[in-house]
Amino acid sequence: MIRAAIAEARAFESWQDYQAALKRAIAPLTGEQLQRRILPGQRTPGEIAEHIVFGRALHLSRALGKHAAQLTPLLAWDEADDPPHSTAEIVDGLELTWRVIADCLMRGSPTDAMAEDGEPPITQIIWGLLDHDLPHAGELSLLLGADGLPGVEL
Repeated sequence: MIRAAIAEARAFESWQDYQAALKRAIAPLTGEQLQRRILPGQRTPGEIAEHIVFGRALHLSRALGKHAAQLTPLLAWDEADDPPHSTAEIVDGLELTWRVIADCLMRGSPTDAMAEDGEPPITQIIWGLLDHDLPHAGELSLLLGADGLPGVEL
């Protein structure tokens, strides 16, 4: 039990560091930098950042249902007619999804097998989020670096 609690605390702390690094990489970007298509056929940094927010909102909404209702507006971010979002909107989306992650997923103890109300196991929800977030953060870092900008640095 003690080892599990220590591991959970370290994992959550590392994830908080990643969240901060992601925000540090995105926050200083101008609208032009967000929408610059650096490589033909690839998404812009803004599209990738928006997709990270959308992916979190979708995964959390599916897993947590009513406990993630505040994320509903972010589910439109992946629609074809949704306009590009500003740096501030993207950072706000990252912060909102992070609050849901911290409030809904990081409660209880490491030995809790299930979340409340018959939701999927908390570790399954967290793994799904990380499995989606991290590759896109790497993609974002590569594009920003190719444009001479700092990437997501931990």
